[in-house]
Amino acid sequence: MVRIKMGLLGLCAAVVVMMAISASAQAALSWLILNAPKTVATELKAALAAKSDSTHLTLDAEVSGLKIAITCTAIQLSGANLEAGGKVTDGFKFVLSGCKVYKQAPLTEPYPCTVKSSGAAAGVIESGELKGELVLVGGEVQIKIEPKTGPTGTFKLIRFEGIECVLPEHNILHGTLFLKDCQGFATTHKLEHLVESGASTALYFGGHSAKQLEITKLLGSFWIRLSGAHANLDWSGMDV
Repeated sequence: MVRIKMGLLGLCAAVVVMMAISASAQAALSWLILNAPKTVATELKAALAAKSDSTHLTLDAEVSGLKIAITCTAIQLSGANLEAGGKVTDGFKFVLSGCKVYKQAPLTEPYPCTVKSSGAAAGVIESGELKGELVLVGGEVQIKIEPKTGPTGTFKLIRFEGIECVLPEHNILHGTLFLKDCQGFATTHKLEHLVESGASTALYFGGHSAKQLEITKLLGSFWIRLSGAHANLDWSGMDV
């Protein structure tokens, strides 16, 4: 009986070890950049750039009980680099321009308001400091992005201004954004990747309520590619 019990304990221990190894392997996400001949992986870190797709990027939401749709025509990244361990540089920012606010999406009647972030020109929205990393969501490699201080920190501080503007002036967007490759190429080496908000994205204005999480959506897509010394090189996320 003792031998049987010891054998079962040994088997259980082996299972636990294998599960731990499996979990560790699943968590081993990283970036891989190929050199120009596409034969050797290049060194990190590597600067990231973004550009708009043919459609508008739209934040569909509600503030103070009023439906809004903030649309922007251009997107840039500031201080974003692919880092070791599947990370994106702590403190990077999104910069959106050509932004306007409408009463709902798609583009309908505009509010008599300009939209901006504090200290920026009208139509320009700069995010707070963000951090990012590769994660597995339902077996799919995605990029998780949230405020540097965590999901309850400031993702974006958005101001609505204008003499006839009925929207509150100061509005803080909180939460976490998951970016997925629209074309299913997250782990395929490509020059650029088209990304959009994934189903796990949880953004909200004001209080963390079920209603806010349901109605606050980021619509549209944009391209991300490498720049600087790594420009024109193929890259991807890796799940190894």
